[in-house]
Amino acid sequence: MLSEEDILAAVRRSLGAAGADPTAFPADGARITRHLLVDGEIVRSVETREERPGFHPGSRDLSDRPEYDDLDGYAIPAPADPGNPSTLLLVRRGTVDPRPCVCANGRRQCARCEGAGDLKCPPYVPCGGCEGRLCCLSCEGTGKPALKAADRPQGETATRVRCRECGAEDAACEKCRGAGRKKCGVCRGSGTRPCPVCKREGTIAHDYCEGTGRYVRWTEGVVDRRPVVDAFEETSSLPARAFAWTRESDGWEHIDTAHEIPDMDAGIAAFLKPRLGFHDGEVGRRVRVRHLSLARVTHDDHPHRVYVVVPGQVTPRVVAVRSPRRTLQLALLALLVLVATFTAARLVS
Repeated sequence: MLSEEDILAAVRRSLGAAGADPTAFPADGARITRHLLVDGEIVRSVETREERPGFHPGSRDLSDRPEYDDLDGYAIPAPADPGNPSTLLLVRRGTVDPRPCVCANGRRQCARCEGAGDLKCPPYVPCGGCEGRLCCLSCEGTGKPALKAADRPQGETATRVRCRECGAEDAACEKCRGAGRKKCGVCRGSGTRPCPVCKREGTIAHDYCEGTGRYVRWTEGVVDRRPVVDAFEETSSLPARAFAWTRESDGWEHIDTAHEIPDMDAGIAAFLKPRLGFHDGEVGRRVRVRHLSLARVTHDDHPHRVYVVVPGQVTPRVVAVRSPRRTLQLALLALLVLVATFTAARLVS
């Protein structure tokens, strides 16, 4: 931490004077306050444990998984890096239960065709031209001519041809020739079509065992670890832009530890201790923090300026900003100019 003499010397040098020249920026009238900048993150590894049913269709070798008797009591080392998520799958001892499935060797009857392999299909469908209505003006598709032929439907422009059923000329639909129907294009008049689900096999693979005819059940323990990050950037009594003043500073002090922080400075402790409490399920943490102590200097001979001294490895850096008093003066001046401009505009109009 810079001494008060080092701070005053840095301000003098920033004003173009020698650092040891007390007349340039005398100690009398100078007021120095110290302000801490702290930023960083605390990464915690938070663990949850749960049991759930395990299931696998077919055969499954679980010998590579650790076994446990009491999930809460199963010991796992702390994570090497709390920032890395992880999931550990365990097997409760004595719960692995391989069984044959109730299906027939991995197959079950097709529900769509009820095991037949085929579906019923109408062998004939209505004609696409006449849709089965007035397929023949003479016999209506029966093959027996009526005493009086029907009239053409109003507005009909399609050509009528010789009926294949009754032989009447210019009476039948040209597409079906008086039949009023045609063979189904799927079953071609057979009355049955292949089942689209089982492809005529009558059976399909059993979903539960995925066609294997067996399955394995067990009780699974799941230990899940996820990082929870608490990132922060705080300063004591300085504006947030103070961090921008320190971008080029090499005077930051760093803390990087997974353990308790020894010999913590009181100012740092005031920032960190409220954040260092234990979280439910916490199994590890890493604290990465950097901190820097700045000096804020005001002087009776420089009422319009505030000097912020930023420590560095070689020499401090000084940032000069307007004092709150000067900022207020400029704001009032801008307000007066605005009022005068508005008043002049009203007088002219």
